[in-house]
Amino acid sequence: MKRFFDNFVTVSTGRWAVSLPSVALYLPFSFLFSLERENALDTGSFGTQLMVVTGGELASILFLFIAQVTLLASRKERRQNLALCITVWFSTGLVAGLVSEYYGHNTLGVESHILMRVANSLLFSGFALGLIAYWFGTLRKIRTERNVLRSLEDLLTVDTSQLNEAQVQAKKLAIINLHSTLLPKVVQLQKLTTGLQKYGTSESLAVALAELESLAEDLKVKLDSKLSVLEVSPSLLDLKSQDRLTPVKLISGLFPRVLSVRTSLIILVFGAVIGQGTRNGVNGAIIGVLSSIIVVALLQLFRVIGTRTNALESAWFNPLAYVAIYAFQYLYTTVSPTWFIGIANPYQAWYAGLKTVCAIYIASLISTLMVEQNNSLESMSSESAIHRNQIEEMSQEHEALQQITSSTSFGSIQGQISGVIMALNVLTENDGVPTTKRDLSRFIADTNTLLGDAIFEIEHIGTREYSR
Repeated sequence: MKRFFDNFVTVSTGRWAVSLPSVALYLPFSFLFSLERENALDTGSFGTQLMVVTGGELASILFLFIAQVTLLASRKERRQNLALCITVWFSTGLVAGLVSEYYGHNTLGVESHILMRVANSLLFSGFALGLIAYWFGTLRKIRTERNVLRSLEDLLTVDTSQLNEAQVQAKKLAIINLHSTLLPKVVQLQKLTTGLQKYGTSESLAVALAELESLAEDLKVKLDSKLSVLEVSPSLLDLKSQDRLTPVKLISGLFPRVLSVRTSLIILVFGAVIGQGTRNGVNGAIIGVLSSIIVVALLQLFRVIGTRTNALESAWFNPLAYVAIYAFQYLYTTVSPTWFIGIANPYQAWYAGLKTVCAIYIASLISTLMVEQNNSLESMSSESAIHRNQIEEMSQEHEALQQITSSTSFGSIQGQISGVIMALNVLTENDGVPTTKRDLSRFIADTNTLLGDAIFEIEHIGTREYSR
């Protein structure tokens, strides 16, 4: 609950606390609720009712305009005080109710119902403007987060382009170094080891020389393998965000794709308390809330059935749900004056059914928009995380290529193989520097150790466990 409250304060008290789009959405519903109130109060002819309602609504719009340029002037730059926003929202209804009462009673001569008019307008405007600010603010928040992710994707794309270029050059340089610097020395090493077989006059020396020749061959195999891996490894990473190409689909046929439950509950209970409370007092509000709960339970039942049968977004399922809700509300409104006492001004059954269906339609449309925006945001977040991981892995590969280049040009591998070749050259050119076979065996064994280290280096160079 605290999380919802904090989020409500964050998104509702900023740019969208009061705005032209929110007022444009609020005004038609406020007008209809006020007209419904005047009809229940039997305020003369329909024309008189229109004038009473219009006077109050025009005054409320003027008040909102003054409030947003004075009290909430800095809302676009920073969040406003929640108490101030609530005061503006409810005061809008207070102004509408008082002006309707004054204009109707003192100018048009209709009967005074100041308490009913003020209470109806006060409650409706306060809750309606707050909910609209929350929805618009939430959509704005999601849109802002998407823009941030898009900017991050643009930066990642630039980084990828630069990294791709560096990767291609590093790979090319590593392959050239292996071919031109290391491979000729490995071939030379193989030739030298073949020419040393004449020294194998004892068993231990013959074994050492055979191992030397085997290691030289193994070194050639490992080097060829490393070259093959480098030549076939991908050099380029392609980042393409699919979100920008995916349109948000809100409607399936004529109906919203999401059949809203929670948002419908809020709107239906809100409308029942204000509408029925105005017409029939506390009993009417209780009956309206009971009707709303049953309707929401039916909506939940339809969602469960639709989910289990994979029919939620089919062309026929949502229309069927709306027809069923209309039929229930029609029947409920027809029998409620008989079943419940204290219902002096019941709604017409057709009007109650239509009003309920319209409320669910609007709630579902809002929910669909928010769900689609959230899904899009989650998709972009997941895609961005994958791209960052890919770039990190590619950066590690780039470092590995640079490591290969430095090690083969002037690093430990170059030094080890050059040392082995130099030692073998000395041995062959001077017809054996060691004076005894034992010394020669030790010399060859040391050479084998050095060559084994070189093989290990080539096998593990460019890997994470390589730490030389």
